[in-house]
Amino acid sequence: MSGRSSGKSIMEIPTDYTIIDLETTGLDPHWDNIIEVACIKYRGGEEAGRIQSLIQPPIREDADEDGLPYIDGFIEKLTGITNDMLKDAPMFKDIESQIEDFLAGELLVGHNVKFDINFLHDSFAPYDVPFENDFVDTMRISRRVLPDLPHHRLGDLADYFNISGTHHRAMGDCEMTHGVLLGLAGIIKEKGIELAKKDFWREKIDLRSLQANPAKFIKDHIFYDRICVFTGKLERLTRQEAAQIVVNIGGHCENGVTKRTNFLIVGNFDYRMHVKGNKSTKMQRAEQLILKGQDLQIMSESAFYDLIEGEID
Repeated sequence: MSGRSSGKSIMEIPTDYTIIDLETTGLDPHWDNIIEVACIKYRGGEEAGRIQSLIQPPIREDADEDGLPYIDGFIEKLTGITNDMLKDAPMFKDIESQIEDFLAGELLVGHNVKFDINFLHDSFAPYDVPFENDFVDTMRISRRVLPDLPHHRLGDLADYFNISGTHHRAMGDCEMTHGVLLGLAGIIKEKGIELAKKDFWREKIDLRSLQANPAKFIKDHIFYDRICVFTGKLERLTRQEAAQIVVNIGGHCENGVTKRTNFLIVGNFDYRMHVKGNKSTKMQRAEQLILKGQDLQIMSESAFYDLIEGEID
């Protein structure tokens, strides 16, 4: 597992908090990098400050004499952030203290926010800065509050609540997330939903069992009722063991990437090759589907373990 210390996941609608969002080159902090950060602080529902910056990532192995490219064409198309925009951006070390001061002691709010938290945790680590903020995940809340919605991506929820904005840019996504948080708060109040109701989130999964128990499905987990595909050799688990965890959570597994796939989980070695530009057919297919708007994410084996932390010994 990652070995990170982290704050608690809070299932509530807060009054004082900071919205955070990052744009990155992928979903694994071990191999990918932050290219944009944005944060908006709220006190009693009123904005109390914001920060935003592009961040120049480390130079890639295939960079030319000018240091380009920092990111590949897929990330440029997805985010609208270009290599030229990153050329003169500060590096993380140049703005680390500003971000640290802004987030100190804050309850963080974000959509699928654990990914952002893991990136910030690893980015602060070289400066001996502990990053253990508690957090509220609007994706997890939305799956509890709107279980019949087909998809719970930020863009889908923005459409549901008629929120406009610039998606896949950090500040635009922060503003969308805030709108989603307020929309969810309205439904929770109207329907009297109890967010703090206990579920089976921390029950250990017995890998010897090949049968899933629907009574123990984790219905607000990111993998619940989603289709996962594994590719490449996994380092810690067999593919059958990893798939069994997904099934026990309430997800589904298939053999190939299709228009139904929600997660492509890539063995760490293959993911490292992907970061270096050597993309398998499955990863190329997944990227094409993402750019067409499919609810699909490519993640490394390590990022997968971060999401199932507590479910395996």
